[in-house]
Amino acid sequence: MVFKRNIARITFRLIFILSAMLALALMIGQEARLFSILAVLLILLVLIAELFHSINRSNRIIASLLESISSEDYNRRILEQTKGLGYDVLANSAQAIITAISSAKIEKETQYQYLQTILNLIHTGVLTLDEKGEPELINPLAMNILGIYNSRKPSWGTIEKTSPRFAEKVKSLGDSGRSMLRLKDTPAGKQLLILVNTIKVGETRVKIITFQDIEPEIEQKEMESWQTISRIMAHEIMNSLTPLSSLTETGIMMLEQEGHTRKLEDLTQHTIDNLHTALLTISGRNEALTRFIGNYREFYRLPEPDQKEIIVSRLLQEVTGLYRVRCSEMGISCSIHTGPENLVIRADDAQLKQVLINLIKNALEALEGVSEPSLEIAVKRILNHVSIEIFDNGAGIPPEILEKIFVPFYSTKPEGSGIGLSLSRQIVRNHGGQISVVSEEGKGTTFRVNLPVK
Repeated sequence: MVFKRNIARITFRLIFILSAMLALALMIGQEARLFSILAVLLILLVLIAELFHSINRSNRIIASLLESISSEDYNRRILEQTKGLGYDVLANSAQAIITAISSAKIEKETQYQYLQTILNLIHTGVLTLDEKGEPELINPLAMNILGIYNSRKPSWGTIEKTSPRFAEKVKSLGDSGRSMLRLKDTPAGKQLLILVNTIKVGETRVKIITFQDIEPEIEQKEMESWQTISRIMAHEIMNSLTPLSSLTETGIMMLEQEGHTRKLEDLTQHTIDNLHTALLTISGRNEALTRFIGNYREFYRLPEPDQKEIIVSRLLQEVTGLYRVRCSEMGISCSIHTGPENLVIRADDAQLKQVLINLIKNALEALEGVSEPSLEIAVKRILNHVSIEIFDNGAGIPPEILEKIFVPFYSTKPEGSGIGLSLSRQIVRNHGGQISVVSEEGKGTTFRVNLPVK
């Protein structure tokens, strides 16, 4: 609006100048007095001078504005420099522009400082790379983890030289992914969880790399897991050894008299029957203990997955086909959504079937005694992962049990081995995925298997 006024002002002056020039031309062509010609000529010169000064005043304001912006001098007072020239409105607009730019710069600087404060305080290393692969942002923790101590903003070449295994891992993950890495080339030998994502900021692609030393957490979880496993194993072994010891002592007492072994003719049929029962019990407990140790060996001797291309829809059709008859016999309403028809993953077919069979079997057991049992299996594509969800509307899992269900050898079933879910989790992890559970008492349970898509 201000600049439109200025243009209108200049336009009017030009019209007056042209009018004066036309009048002067007419006077010169006719017989006119010299005084009239000089008067019109003087008016013309005044109008031209006024136009020059008007343009010059506007140029002074605009030049002052541009100079303030280029030199980042946002304290300049343009209004004071043009005071009394009649251009207060234009000067006010220019001053408003400078004030707006100053406020935006202050806000940007404040946001930058806020971002820097967050990056300095968080317990996660953050590194961003531009389209050329050079670092833009890197926080102090990231440099400390990578062993960079002599640079405020290292180049990618410095990172490759200081921590080559980290640089190689980041390159192998491409635009997105996650991976574990032990940095043997740093003083602390850290265990890192690396996450890579790529986003577009305007027309520029920025790669965001976050990584965290999870060695302390891993050690803590390992300690807790071993304590739990040791407690469960001790409980199971003692459950077998206590009756074995008791029955063995009882059998010895039956075969001894006053510290000497009884003769065969001194044994009654009742004693022989009791000995037979004790031996059968000892044999049964020995078999149970052997089976428990066998399960332990099975869990810790899981082979590496033989990964091949698998179409998810076909895999689910094969697995669910095993339980259609049982679902029909139990009156279970089954809903199966196999997702995109050509969705492909790389996995060990046998191992992944073992996981799904175990989860479906658990769901069917949870539906026993439910009035309107329902089983839902759905496949969802989420970015670079496929999610296989298995839902049952059973009684749900109590919170105190939910946090223990993946612990090896933990089971609430009388005949359960306690390795089904822990073995399933190990298989899924070996495939680069995750298995999780959400349950609410009285509403049901959902197991979710996330696997990377080919």
